Amino acid sequence: MKLGDLGEEGLIKLLSSIFRSDRCSGVAVSIGDDSAVLKMPGGGFLLVSTDTVLEKTHIPLEMTPEQIGAYAVNVALSDIAAMGGTPWGLVFSTVLPGSLDVDFAERIARGMEAAAGEHGTCIVGGDTQAGEDLTITGTAFGTAAEDGLMLRSGASPGDLICVTGELGSAAAGFYSLISGLTGHGHFIQRALEPKARLREGAAAARYASACMDISDGLALSLHEIGSKSGVGTMVHEDKIPVHRGLEAVAGEVGVSVRELVFYKGGDFELLLTVPSERLSALEKGFEKEGLNIFVIGEVTKHGHLLQTKDGETMAIEERGWQAFKGWQKTLKE
Repeated sequence: MKLGDLGEEGLIKLLSSIFRSDRCSGVAVSIGDDSAVLKMPGGGFLLVSTDTVLEKTHIPLEMTPEQIGAYAVNVALSDIAAMGGTPWGLVFSTVLPGSLDVDFAERIARGMEAAAGEHGTCIVGGDTQAGEDLTITGTAFGTAAEDGLMLRSGASPGDLICVTGELGSAAAGFYSLISGLTGHGHFIQRALEPKARLREGAAAARYASACMDISDGLALSLHEIGSKSGVGTMVHEDKIPVHRGLEAVAGEVGVSVRELVFYKGGDFELLLTVPSERLSALEKGFEKEGLNIFVIGEVTKHGHLLQTKDGETMAIEERGWQAFKGWQKTLKE
């Protein structure tokens, strides 16, 4: 079997069977969530997460150097946001071709610095190496209170399913770039300039029962929370927030709105579940911070179902973005 057949989730399961974090004291959560979680001696948790940005996989030609740098920072911090954490610093390992202009490399670094500053954190170190392809690996550190840690495994039947913003727009932007379409500025910006939802994660931390980011697609995220929590989900299509122009763009690129929203990924919003009795407090907290929250469904005992706008019920397939398979292959199908 090749890695392309095994897929990212299969590889994670294999590595989880090899790496024995249970022999180390102080490990609260290891492989399988958005971040590793370590117990700090003085109380609370240290969050650690690593993500890699690859030139040929994640960086369209249309990305500016500043956008590349900001993208790497936001991807790394998104996992901290999904745990309800506060960022505490970043380190980056970068592989840079020797043929790269110094100005280009400097602009990437300035984009990284600006994004870190926007989120109230700092880049405190890292490593640089020469290599054929541009590669940026970021490790983000964060902290979380003992009563404010969100995992993928806490959802229960009856909880409500929420998202923090519009879905499908990033994928529509990537398709627009591939198709050479112009006039889709909002969607292209969503694709090239994702934002880690740190404020939203912090606002949800004491109310949500489970959470993860939706970068791999809504469908995979629903299945992941369902698997980790031992539950199912029911989503109402007419409740999902989408940009008013998404249907028109979907028509131009030849991909359905449902496909963009559920299966193509790229949206760095948060998917969270919340007990119904906590919803009002959650909504008030988001409103106080000027943030958006949308209820799109409810947690069930089993299965992952979609109630369409036509009133029909259909299964939500378990597919989306996976490493070793990738969005570029998926987009061109």
